[in-house]
Amino acid sequence: MLSKEMYVQWSLQYNLFWLRIMKEHAIFIEATMPPPGKSLAQKANAYKQNYDQFLLTAITLSNGILPLDALESGQFYTQFTEGAEQDAEKYTGISTRPDITLMEYDVAPIYGELSITGNLEQDVNHLNQSVLTLTESFIQFQSDLLNDRASCRLFTMMYTGDILHVLMEAKRYQMILAALQNRDENAIEDYKIFWTNNMADHVKVMRGQFDPTEAAYFNKANQLAELFDTLSQEETNANTYPSNQELLMSTNEVRDFKADTTDAIMRCKVQSIMLALYTDHLLREANHFIYLMK
Repeated sequence: MLSKEMYVQWSLQYNLFWLRIMKEHAIFIEATMPPPGKSLAQKANAYKQNYDQFLLTAITLSNGILPLDALESGQFYTQFTEGAEQDAEKYTGISTRPDITLMEYDVAPIYGELSITGNLEQDVNHLNQSVLTLTESFIQFQSDLLNDRASCRLFTMMYTGDILHVLMEAKRYQMILAALQNRDENAIEDYKIFWTNNMADHVKVMRGQFDPTEAAYFNKANQLAELFDTLSQEETNANTYPSNQELLMSTNEVRDFKADTTDAIMRCKVQSIMLALYTDHLLREANHFIYLMK
């Protein structure tokens, strides 16, 4: 059973990561919805605004709670995030709240021994429960979206596979929150298979969104997709299960590719139909996987 110190620290660490991921999923859904889906875009925007408010709460509660290596890991924001948010807002008209990212820069790390007050534990418990309720609703919204897209009752510029991907991530967040609320110390025990599959999904979507003239980027994404498909297959058998070193090396490689792509999109050095915020989002997820492995 988690101690109250670990409960608070883990809760805030995972909320800082996942709340931003969820809000950006809502942004991507809204940004890829054509005019006939206006009501769905508005619903996605409402989810984004709610996640923004919870992220602000998590930032406030996190001061002096998280270790420095977590804050500097690149899982909460990167050197690209603020600029990528500004670009996304300029190109889509959707509010991305770069001011929240600025607030994250100032979150102070833990110094000395962690001491948790009853009020802080109560505030974190309330945050977790509120986010869990919102995420359960967001899961239903995305499930309906996926069913309509897959059955051709809806058109969106978002791949069906990508909608499934963001739905699976929301379900993962829901599972972690529920485990934390039960003070389960195994809340993230099976993360490797989940994130290995995700790394494969990421580069497959990236592969499909580079301009056809970008052969080098397409080929690199394809090579990484094949690599992580192989790793995912190896994880199904105890005799072939990849070592931590192999997973870490491969994830570092895909992390570098996502960073290079994000930088290239922001400097208009590569043609694609991806927002830099999208590739930065994927970069943060790679950094999160790397942090968990370390």
